[in-house]
Amino acid sequence: MKNVLLLFCVLAACPFLYAQDAELEDYQNELVRAEKLKNRDSIAAAYCHLGEYYAYRSADSALYYAEKGLETLATKPSSLHTTLLNNIGDAYFTSGNLDKAFHYFSMARHEARELKDTALWASSTASLGVVYRQKENPDSALICYNEALDLLEGRDDYSEQAQVLSSIAILYGTKSRLDESVAYGKRAVEAAAKSKDMDMIMYANYTCCSAYFLQRRHDESIAMLRAVIDEAVRQQKPVYALKGYTTMLEMFKSLGMRDSIDFYVKKAETVVRQLPENSQEALGYLEELSLICMEQGRYRESLNIQMNLLKRQGEGTHMPIDKLYLMIARNYRNLKETEKAMYYYDRAYQIGDSLYAERVNQELSDMTVKYDTKEKELEIARLNQAQLEQKAQTMRWIIATTVVVFVFLLSVLYYMLRRKRIRKEEELKLAQSYIDGLERERTRLAKDLHDGVCNDLLGIGMQMQCLPPTGEAKQELLGMLEQVRSDVRSISHELMPPKFLHATLAETAEAYVGRLAVPSSVQLAFSQEDEGAEWRQVPEQVAYEVYRILQELLSNVLKHSGATEIYVNLSLREQLLTLQITNNGKNYSNTGEAAAGIGLITIRERAKTVGGLLTTEIQSGRQLFKLEISLPI
Repeated sequence: MKNVLLLFCVLAACPFLYAQDAELEDYQNELVRAEKLKNRDSIAAAYCHLGEYYAYRSADSALYYAEKGLETLATKPSSLHTTLLNNIGDAYFTSGNLDKAFHYFSMARHEARELKDTALWASSTASLGVVYRQKENPDSALICYNEALDLLEGRDDYSEQAQVLSSIAILYGTKSRLDESVAYGKRAVEAAAKSKDMDMIMYANYTCCSAYFLQRRHDESIAMLRAVIDEAVRQQKPVYALKGYTTMLEMFKSLGMRDSIDFYVKKAETVVRQLPENSQEALGYLEELSLICMEQGRYRESLNIQMNLLKRQGEGTHMPIDKLYLMIARNYRNLKETEKAMYYYDRAYQIGDSLYAERVNQELSDMTVKYDTKEKELEIARLNQAQLEQKAQTMRWIIATTVVVFVFLLSVLYYMLRRKRIRKEEELKLAQSYIDGLERERTRLAKDLHDGVCNDLLGIGMQMQCLPPTGEAKQELLGMLEQVRSDVRSISHELMPPKFLHATLAETAEAYVGRLAVPSSVQLAFSQEDEGAEWRQVPEQVAYEVYRILQELLSNVLKHSGATEIYVNLSLREQLLTLQITNNGKNYSNTGEAAAGIGLITIRERAKTVGGLLTTEIQSGRQLFKLEISLPI
């Protein structure tokens, strides 16, 4: 009853159900407007809508409008062209021409796949599955249904989903797998309700109620079926109405309810005249009516119907030919026409035997095809294996070549890096040798000045003191000698290497800057920063070279730049030692005599020996010398 309520809820939500003539008038007006515009695609769309309107009312009209749309359409291929192909297939299927239906459904499916129109692809594939089912080919039908469901997965094409699910429910019902048939029927009803497509709602509910009846849930089935029939009649859709009446007759026949059978036979007779004689629904009704007449003892009526069905074999009848012959034979037997009964019994057995033989031959043919296919597959597998081996061999060669090239490149890189390292070590050795030689010469000069010139000047001064006094001239001369001796002694001390046993680099540098004799016009300032670092951690060799670089840089600045403001900053942050000398003089580091001299060259050589980097630049009109040295951890 839940499904019946669902159907009625949907009916109440759709006001257009009660305006079928208005719907037809709208489609006709659409055609008139399109013809006035002389737009072929718009005219074809109007024909398509009219064909869909008649789809469940008149197969001939549906076919006429679909073919007119196909003739008129200018844009091919297109989704509209595919839809028209599918509609023609539906019309042929309704009229019982399964071969033509299969042809047009196949064309629609191919075109939809090329256009990547998933909804049309799924719809035409599901329709092909229905044709396969009618042709007693359930395996192919199930393949089509599964493909259609895969295409619709995750999409909102509820009408197409309902169509596929209904078809699967019918297929399971014919195979007596009733639980699965009911499950798919319920899913079809739910999808149809979401689609708001009344044709699909009726179709899905019709399918579900058939599955209920096969499960012997008679009350639910009959109630749902009556709702479907009432709606089909209200919407003037004889296809669904006759389908419902036929199913109702089958239900009441199995329940033995003669009065209900007679009632619905009269109802069906008023509808069957509205459909083509060879339509699926009309032939299905005649088959059911022949069985009812046979069961009620109306053998001649049943026989007449069956003879009519015999003439229409191949036009979409549901009853297999051997079963139809058997039913005819039983009717003749009941009529006491033994000879004719024997003839049709014999025909039924012959057909049965031929069908069996045909199935056996088909199986043998299939086995031969499978064997040939297997041989071809094996040959293809052998060729593929050979191709794979060839590819593997080529890949091995490529890998080997790549490895050799890679090793060669690594070797070249190692050689270049080693050469660079050796060259750097040699440069450092040369720089160290140069610095060592320079330091030895400075030490020698310092000793000579201290022990030689200073002592000589001291002796001259003592001798001059012993001379008779000659007034102020003698005292002035003695002062000058003492000044010269003091200057020489100072130069000697500067040339001698500093000792860092009792003083740090910062203290030594500050002391040097403080005692450095500069002109009164020059302002010289020193500052230091340590930020928590210990100056004692600076290695003696590094401290010595930084001290010498400070001496050389200050000497050059005083000699060449003409600066009046000189600032010296020495800082130690973690493992970075920085010396900066800023002055407001002219830039002499890149041009002129100073750049060509040995002063800056010696400074850079000293920096290189301790892993330092000396840079010069101009900042805000001031010349900056910056030395940075990374200290070991």
